[in-house]
Amino acid sequence: MRIESGMARRIATTLAVALLGAIGSCRDAPTAPPTPSNGNDPSHLLGLPIFGGSPRLLYCPSSETQQSTGVIDELGGTLSLGGTSVTFPAGALLGVTANVQLTIPAGNYMEVDLTATDDNGQLLHLFNQPIVVTIDYSRCNRLATLLRVLSVWNIDTDTKALLENMGGIDNKLGQSITFVTPHFSGFAIAY
Repeated sequence: MRIESGMARRIATTLAVALLGAIGSCRDAPTAPPTPSNGNDPSHLLGLPIFGGSPRLLYCPSSETQQSTGVIDELGGTLSLGGTSVTFPAGALLGVTANVQLTIPAGNYMEVDLTATDDNGQLLHLFNQPIVVTIDYSRCNRLATLLRVLSVWNIDTDTKALLENMGGIDNKLGQSITFVTPHFSGFAIAY
C-alpha cells in the first residue's frame, strides 16, 4: 500500500508542475512595444521573465561611442570592432560595393547600429543573403547576464522600443551573442 501511495503522490506532483507550466505559458502578446528597463522588474525572477513579463533591454551603461567603417564587395568580408563583428557572406551584395559602418553608441544598453551605403551614398536596407552579426557584451556585469536568457532585438534607436526579436545564439563563456539579419538597423540585447 505504501508503494501505491508514493506513486500516487509522484504522479500528482508531476501533474501539478505540468499544470503550473501550462498556466504560465498562457499569456497575451504585448500590444505595444515594451519600454526599456534597468532590470529591476518584479515580473522577472533571477533575470527570467515570469507570468506576463515582457522583454527588457540589457542594462550595460557606457559613456564611450565606438565606431568602425569598411568597404565590402560581392566577395563578402568582415568588419570588426573589439569582439563585435559583422560578416557578409559572398553574394550578399551582388553588383554593389557597400560602405559599412558599425557603431556601438554610448548609452545605458548593449546596442549596435549598423548602416551600409552604396557608392552613391544611398542606404542599403536589404541584402541578398543574411548577414551574420556577433555582439560582444563583455562590458556588462557577468552576473547580470549569466542566468538570463538573452536574445537580440531590432530596436528603434531613438526611443529604444523593441520592434522585432532576431533571436541569437548566446555564448555565455565568451560573453557574445550571434544572430543573422537580412537588413541593417539598430539592434540591442534583451532578456
